Amino acid sequence: MWKKFTKDNLEHKNERPWPNPRLKTASIVGHTTTNTCRLWVRTGREGTFTLFYFPLKHPDAGECFDALAEVPFDPQQLPANTISEEVTVRWATDTTVVFDLDNLSAKTSYQYVVADLSTDAPRIILGQDIPLSFQTLPEKEKTFSFALYSCHMPYKKTPFDVISRIFTTPQVKGIEMWDYLNAMLIRHRSQDLRFVLAGGDQVYTDGVDDLNIWRLLNSRMRKKDGQLYPDEQTMQGWYRDIYRGYWGFPQVRRVFSNFPMYMMWDDHELMDGWGSRYLTGENAEKDEMPLIFPSYEEKGLTYQDCRTMLSRMESAAKAIYEEYQHAHNPVTEPGVYDYGFLHDRAAFYMLDGRGNRDINRASHRILGKEQLNRFRSWVEELDSEVKFLFVNAAVPVLHVNPLFFKPLSEHGEPIVQEHLRLDDHIDDIRDAWEHPLHAEERKALLEILFAAAKRGLRVCILSGDVHAAAAFRMIDPDSKAMIYQLTSSAITYNTPRFLSWTAGLVIPDKGKTSDGYKYKRLARYIKSNFSLIKVDQEKGEVTFQIYGEQETEHPSRGVAIPMTHSLAKLELRFD
Repeated sequence: MWKKFTKDNLEHKNERPWPNPRLKTASIVGHTTTNTCRLWVRTGREGTFTLFYFPLKHPDAGECFDALAEVPFDPQQLPANTISEEVTVRWATDTTVVFDLDNLSAKTSYQYVVADLSTDAPRIILGQDIPLSFQTLPEKEKTFSFALYSCHMPYKKTPFDVISRIFTTPQVKGIEMWDYLNAMLIRHRSQDLRFVLAGGDQVYTDGVDDLNIWRLLNSRMRKKDGQLYPDEQTMQGWYRDIYRGYWGFPQVRRVFSNFPMYMMWDDHELMDGWGSRYLTGENAEKDEMPLIFPSYEEKGLTYQDCRTMLSRMESAAKAIYEEYQHAHNPVTEPGVYDYGFLHDRAAFYMLDGRGNRDINRASHRILGKEQLNRFRSWVEELDSEVKFLFVNAAVPVLHVNPLFFKPLSEHGEPIVQEHLRLDDHIDDIRDAWEHPLHAEERKALLEILFAAAKRGLRVCILSGDVHAAAAFRMIDPDSKAMIYQLTSSAITYNTPRFLSWTAGLVIPDKGKTSDGYKYKRLARYIKSNFSLIKVDQEKGEVTFQIYGEQETEHPSRGVAIPMTHSLAKLELRFD
């Protein structure tokens, strides 16, 4: 049954000005091992559906493809070794479901389709237009590679654009970066490409005004008959609308549906700067609730009403994050979003720097004590055969000069915040690990990482968020242990960001952090990018490649042709 439309509800109608088709049927290849795969599917409507999958004879070729488009579809035309699983989906999960496939063969490509067999004319609903496949991992290998990207915001609308002033639909810009990413993944899959890390901000709830659900909330929050509206169920529909819009591009779906994806959210899946606003009480001088809800008093709402709205939006955001992203990650305890996984001699950990963040907490304001302890135990218990440790921190641990964050007075705000009066960037500044408020937690995190490095692990922090690609090396002057930080951001973004600018114009290439570690910046790139990280397990080496867009002249036509290639290739040395 379709839910009854209300003034606030967006869940089952397309009334907002999306310039691209919203996501309907879709799939995401999730956590994949040598013999298992978590496959996320959205059917777009309620009912009973069947997943068919079978090993491919040729890894990069679709098989039985002509038969898949026929209506009625005959499952007998699939290979004899096809496996099927039937599932019933409901609107309660936005018609999404996760298939946990097991007993697969190592280093094998599988083609898959989803079919509706419940009608008089059975047909394929997913995988009939282009072949869809996934590849399991090998048990042992000398080298492997994985991709890293973050920050997908392909919309642009400015007050200086004449067309934008006339029409309400935002423009799309930079989506071709996903074509370039897909081409790079296909090219390297035949070699050793294993999976993709999505490091945060996979969608933007507040990217442009026309699609900003916090702007929508400010326009529709109200009290009626003593009840506060909108309710949490309505808000869930808003978050679902965001995912369907941002992930509706064919270029995005093509990557998601063919390569194992590991995802972790950052602030924009919830709200820009979530957890980095002072919310200390209605009459407190520093309280920043009016920045979030600038007209709540005019609407006859109270400070506590705003608290309730924030709580509802947080709960809704987490529910839909679980539904669209975390559902296909490795399984965790309920309410826990950080997770780790292993591949051969390499360990990976995705820290959740947003779900527990609270600048108003007395300490451990980013990860929280429980997550930090969980991560510490996980690292300490790694098998001695593990030689590499990759840790996704979303927000870079090292990005701007620590002196930039030095307070002017003992109890004052950092120079960048107090002296420059950058009120529009308060949340970005407090988001940064280098902020004085995070000193204790940052020190503890780096101690865990350097302790691992002293044990002989090759340690790399992976990050996004800042809309720049960069590589830093940090060295402990006492033990000489070193770790690297590799940042790739943004794959698509059309608004300049303050901290990206400072990274290029203010920050020296080398120096010492406030925790006493020597650092050196090895690379920086501030345009759209993604990266490839290659791990040589035999030699103990890591290579970091930054990919960005460039234009080259067509040899015969003399016109500029967009393309991508590796802009920088760094070999990371750990000795």
